[in-house]
Amino acid sequence: MSFSKSINKNYLYNYLKGIAMGIADLIPGISGGTVALLLGIYSDFISSLRSINFNSILYIINLDFKKLSHQINLPFLIPVIFGVFTAIISFSFLISYLLEFYREAIFSFFFGLILFSAFKIIFNLSPSSNVDFLQIFLGIICGFAISLMDPIGTGENFLSIFFSGLIAITAMLLPGISGSYILLILGKYDLIINSLSNFEYKIIIVFASGAVLGILLFSRIISMLLRLYFRRTILFLSGLMLGALNKLWPWQIDNELYMPHKYSNVSGLDNFLEFSILLFLISFLISLLLKPVK
Repeated sequence: MSFSKSINKNYLYNYLKGIAMGIADLIPGISGGTVALLLGIYSDFISSLRSINFNSILYIINLDFKKLSHQINLPFLIPVIFGVFTAIISFSFLISYLLEFYREAIFSFFFGLILFSAFKIIFNLSPSSNVDFLQIFLGIICGFAISLMDPIGTGENFLSIFFSGLIAITAMLLPGISGSYILLILGKYDLIINSLSNFEYKIIIVFASGAVLGILLFSRIISMLLRLYFRRTILFLSGLMLGALNKLWPWQIDNELYMPHKYSNVSGLDNFLEFSILLFLISFLISLLLKPVK
């Protein structure tokens, strides 16, 4: 009985973690991969995705879910994926509303959560060598460089849409980089959002095909790095999260960063400073409760 309760509790926890990942994917500047890392399920998530191959399709066709479960850890993956889709479907309107009217406060919370959590991850790994600090520095540089990229035009043919799906899902798997932001850089954000809203199935299928290929390819690369160079990879990813933080600065106009009072003077908008400080402090308390990366 207690064993059954333990399994059900794990399902619920993983489902809730999936919801958190899905909500993150709705926020510009933050990815589900970031939240997965902060919640301590990043390695398991990447490992499960990496295990998907041609045999998985055969198991599904033959309804051999026992072998499929053993191969890709279905008890873990299903509640996480289900949680992600639940969040995207259920919270998209709420997140859009909050970002429209309380963007500064929402970004303050996520800015603090990523800032404190990234430092906690680094602290738990106790970097001591020059190589350790080099990984963190390289991650910061890469994250910052990506965050400064301007949108580029890649056309709207099926090939460019396919590769946009591949690159965007790759970003979603990486902590610190938002897939929606990558779509903005590639000039595909409006196209994909409108296609989803209007159910333009040809574009959706081509984009999804690129995303699936990106998952199959890139999850294997990340999994290999975690297996062979876990410490260095996590330190690099933590630096990546820190480097991309400027995209989550609460008070910015057209990518130009301002201090709160200057932001209000320039934009004529409320800076929600008191509420933002409160959420920033709450993010610090939450970061203390997050599971250490092992």
